[in-house]
Amino acid sequence: MNSTIKKSLFVIALLLICNFLRVSAQVTVTPTTTGVNLFCKGSDLTLPAPAPGQNWIVRYSATQTTTPPDLITLTGGNQIPAAILKNGFYYLSSKATAAGSCESDMQEIPVYVLQPLVPNFAAADFCVETPIAQIGTITNPEDPTITSLAYQWYTVVGTAETAIAGATQKDYTPVSPTVGTTKYRLKVGYEINGNKYCAQTVDHDVTVTPKPTKPTITPALISGKATPVTF
Repeated sequence: MNSTIKKSLFVIALLLICNFLRVSAQVTVTPTTTGVNLFCKGSDLTLPAPAPGQNWIVRYSATQTTTPPDLITLTGGNQIPAAILKNGFYYLSSKATAAGSCESDMQEIPVYVLQPLVPNFAAADFCVETPIAQIGTITNPEDPTITSLAYQWYTVVGTAETAIAGATQKDYTPVSPTVGTTKYRLKVGYEINGNKYCAQTVDHDVTVTPKPTKPTITPALISGKATPVTF
């Protein structure tokens, strides 16, 4: 094999390696990406209105780039609808409406859309003397990307909720319950960098029964007793 062929093969191999490294090093958005904008699923991304005589131009890429491939159609000139908002990098530039105007440099806007949590708990009725734990279950569609969740239990009367002090775990055992039916609420949200996001709630009624009264059976009402005999 002559030196020219060897050099050609070396160049081709080097190009393939470089291309592989470039592709494998593509940066994607995570919930903790620097400057990330977090959205709850179902929310629109609304930009401020462009300056008079200007239009926004928005492009999208799933990974960080200098050449975003997808042009986004804005609603009302400044809004990305929730239906098409997704994880990735949005690139914002402006351009005057006058013919022949230049387009500005692009501003990078990283976006991460949080999927809704699904909380539930099995309402467990109990006697007032023996409270039973209300066991929460959480479906977390972001696991394992986000595993930290924040919890809070409430009592609910009508439309008013009252936070239960210290009830910040997945499960809750009522303290000093009262007889009757109480509506309990479990609220769960993502916890990211010390902040809570996209809370979801679930309500259930729990019935607390009273302690039965002490029996008052007189000896005369008890049958089968031994009777005195005479020897």
